[in-house]
Amino acid sequence: MFGLRDTPPPSVPPDLSKLKLRPEECQSLTLPDTRNLGFATYGSGNPSDPVIFMFHGMPGSRIVGRGWDKICKRIGARLITIDRPGCGLSTAADRGLTDWPEDVVSLADHLGIKQFSILGASGGGPFALACARFIPKERLRGTSVVCGIGAMESLPDTVPYLSWNLMGITPWFLKLAARYVLLPSLVSPYLTKDPSRLKRVLEDQCQTPEEKALINSDSDNDSSLDNAVAQYLEAFKQGTVGCMQDGTVLTRDWGFDLKEVDSERVWLVHGDQDVQAPLKMAQWIDERLGGGRLRVLEGKTHFTIWKDHSEEIFRQCAEA
Repeated sequence: MFGLRDTPPPSVPPDLSKLKLRPEECQSLTLPDTRNLGFATYGSGNPSDPVIFMFHGMPGSRIVGRGWDKICKRIGARLITIDRPGCGLSTAADRGLTDWPEDVVSLADHLGIKQFSILGASGGGPFALACARFIPKERLRGTSVVCGIGAMESLPDTVPYLSWNLMGITPWFLKLAARYVLLPSLVSPYLTKDPSRLKRVLEDQCQTPEEKALINSDSDNDSSLDNAVAQYLEAFKQGTVGCMQDGTVLTRDWGFDLKEVDSERVWLVHGDQDVQAPLKMAQWIDERLGGGRLRVLEGKTHFTIWKDHSEEIFRQCAEA
């Protein structure tokens, strides 16, 4: 793979025991249209405890839940993470944002869950907002979006050098560039089946001292980099189809207006040093939700926002 042949080894070799998936991480549901929906369960095993459905970023998979297994056990919350189409165990399919809430409700019904909260991280944010729009409030207690990305239409307003617009060419060009240039470049570093190479790629993506400290955790820590390696290996289990499908969906019109969302039970959390999803994206979403839904955490990046605030984020979800 281009760019990976000369990749040096990681500072610490992957712990192979952490790359093994547990039975609760390998569950799937056959949906009415015969597609499979992969999911994993973490946190509390008490069926009466509150349920949080978490949507992974892009790229990502249901294994993202490992990082918060211990926290959810401690606060008494059931965490259920779901593979989107083409990722992990979920069947690849051309499904838009407005189709996703139906799959989530099908899984909730299958598991006998009447009420639940939703947490969307990064690229999972728009999917969480779609659920806030289409899932009845009798089922959905609350929706949290952490470091969520905005719609394509937000880019001219949120990325400074795209603020110009010549006869409508910018939105058209952005969609093409995102789908055929930006997305492949995002995916390419992860396209290796070698855990050591992948771990090194993830190490190199950590730039700030705080980010580097975050990944240098001991092997007993849920946030260890080896768990991230396991997540990305699973994300590309079917090749690039899942991530490319995610990117295609997110570069289309979302299919709903944020002004139609019942924003009273929607919370946005974002770091002011986020480079992957600039703060202006969250501000753009907040403005369309009616304002007052955004909490900005100073000094936090797309990754370090979880270091000191994971427990309060999950508590808010569980108590919604």
